[in-house]
Amino acid sequence: MIVAAVWIGAAAGAAAACALALFVAVCLCARLPRRAQPADCLVVLGARVWPDGRMSETLRLRCAAALEAWRAGQAKAIVVCGGRGRDEPVAEAEAMRAFLLDNGVPPAAIAVDADSASTRENLANARRIMAARRWSRAAIVTSDYHLQRALWLARDLGMCASGVAAPSPRRRASRLTNRARESVSWALYAVRRARRCAG
Repeated sequence: MIVAAVWIGAAAGAAAACALALFVAVCLCARLPRRAQPADCLVVLGARVWPDGRMSETLRLRCAAALEAWRAGQAKAIVVCGGRGRDEPVAEAEAMRAFLLDNGVPPAAIAVDADSASTRENLANARRIMAARRWSRAAIVTSDYHLQRALWLARDLGMCASGVAAPSPRRRASRLTNRARESVSWALYAVRRARRCAG
């Protein structure tokens, strides 16, 4: 009984240490540069749209970072990615398209993926859009805590990509929640990638 308790305690401690290490790593990713290398397009990854139609702060900040990069001439086109969740009135990509149009981006410069439901699907669909237009290099726009994993996934999909890190929401609770969630996603990514490599 005592041995079992010790073993369980050790396992829990190891898991907590791994989670803490991942959390620290994700926090360090917030220091990633916000300027991407020149690219054929900016690929903006989706985030939540509220039931009343407002973009979440995370999505708004991603769109603002993409708009800034587009105005700076880092790419001539923008691919917005994100489907419609169960309680979302519009697809995330359509909300982003409306924001960009309202801020002076011409319709011809915006490509829309309104079907994807995950980061991997965002990137896979963006890659297909790029291939159809013969674009070879992307600059991925997403939240600072999310960018490193997005770049890993892009690499796995064969995309040539750099990154633009949008700032996190300012609320401390949101920042901690997002980074904790991303820590779990890092761990899941590592496990899935190891399985693919082993297979």
